[in-house]
Amino acid sequence: MKDYLRYLWYWICKYPLSLLPNNIFFNIQYNIVCLRHGYKHHWLNINNPRRFNEKIHWLKLHPCVKEGELLADKYRVREYIKHTIGEKYLIPLIGVWDKVDEIELAKLPNKFVLKANHGSGMNIICKDKSKIDWNKAKNKMRFWLKNSQYCLSREWQYKDTPRKIICEQFLKYDITDYKFFCFNGRPKYIQVDIDRFKCHRRSFFTDKWESAPFTTLYEQPEKMPEKPTQLEEMLGVATKLAKDYAAPQGSRGLWQPGECCVQSGRVWRNLAINNAYGPHEVSSGWEDLGPVSEVQA
Repeated sequence: MKDYLRYLWYWICKYPLSLLPNNIFFNIQYNIVCLRHGYKHHWLNINNPRRFNEKIHWLKLHPCVKEGELLADKYRVREYIKHTIGEKYLIPLIGVWDKVDEIELAKLPNKFVLKANHGSGMNIICKDKSKIDWNKAKNKMRFWLKNSQYCLSREWQYKDTPRKIICEQFLKYDITDYKFFCFNGRPKYIQVDIDRFKCHRRSFFTDKWESAPFTTLYEQPEKMPEKPTQLEEMLGVATKLAKDYAAPQGSRGLWQPGECCVQSGRVWRNLAINNAYGPHEVSSGWEDLGPVSEVQA
């Protein structure tokens, strides 16, 4: 059912909603998300943004990093990560393909992860190759390659991304996911996701691991996550990745499996339309962290 809803929403965004101007398009999507999750909804002032949510949408329309297309591409960005922080932080790559029919299941390991390089939410996690419905998986990947993230979000960096399927090594099924929100080149907040495939919970912390009074989309867990043993290393990695592209806001995804940090793929800013940061007052309070006036073309 979830896949069918995703297909339907893509069709709506690509056809009926494509006729709308950007300001109305963004506000319809934003307020639908707010209503779904019980946030206080309001009309975004994208032309004169002050709140964090407004600035995120402003940045969708105003390219401020010329390498944005590279940084949003999960495949091509690997080379940047390799030269910036080292190859040890990359998840081992098994293969990359332009067409689904080029993928030979027999040559893949028993456990693997398939994903599209040009957006988010396009992942197939295989824990046992003998149990995967390969025809269903191939149809899903064909849908990925036919469609553009740009139609869903109007984020300029996805508009001309060459679409590919990549396969990475399977690490762990339900890993704790850390995303570092970097403002002007420095990590300020950390998003922590746990139990992603069971009872998804999300919490935010400062760079000093102090609990932040807000979340987005998912409720906070009853027991807050403990400070990771390698937090300082993870902050250092996020800082290095943000240094060359000090846009007002970006997110860097890191995992801490065992004794190493792993870079899961880098986006230079977190622009998903479904990230309505609440409560409303918190979004307003972040306004000084991301002055868009510094990056206007």
